[in-house]
Amino acid sequence: MKDQLEDYIWDNREAFDDAVPSLKVWAAIDKELSAQTTSDTKTTGRRFPLWRVMTMAASVVLLLGVGVLLGSQLNLGNGSKESMASDSEVFREVEDMKSYYETEIKNKEAKLVHYNERKNIAPDLAQIDEHLEELTEELKSVPAGSEEQVINAMIDSYQAKAAILEKVLENLENKKGQTIKNNSNETNI
Repeated sequence: MKDQLEDYIWDNREAFDDAVPSLKVWAAIDKELSAQTTSDTKTTGRRFPLWRVMTMAASVVLLLGVGVLLGSQLNLGNGSKESMASDSEVFREVEDMKSYYETEIKNKEAKLVHYNERKNIAPDLAQIDEHLEELTEELKSVPAGSEEQVINAMIDSYQAKAAILEKVLENLENKKGQTIKNNSNETNI
């Protein structure tokens, strides 16, 4: 399915061209992020693969959500004040999850600035954003005990968005590597 999406994006590339922020803006953001990442790596001394961090974060959010849901089900008879408190806790956890994924996605989008490819996948990302907004609104009105399904759908959407960006970055880096290799082969001939 991802290959079809990628083919569609490449085949309809001109239709996706939209206004793009100045490359200076994205370059400054990327420079700041790489400086921050370098200092983070120096202090920790170890980097974890992105998929591992995302899996752990999703697991934590899911476990916290399930715990909140089970706790709210056990305390249903204790009055509406406690129910309202657990609802605000669920929304706080959802905000934490959103913050984590949005940070990861912004980092990937900043990397795309170097390739000037963000505009090619913008409609797909916008569609996922619309879906996430719908899920956020649905979460506010979902009956007690059904929040887990909506939260899982939100996690899936964030993971899909991150996966699209990661796949595009991988393809661009592979193409860049092949171009460099081809250029070096041509100079050797």
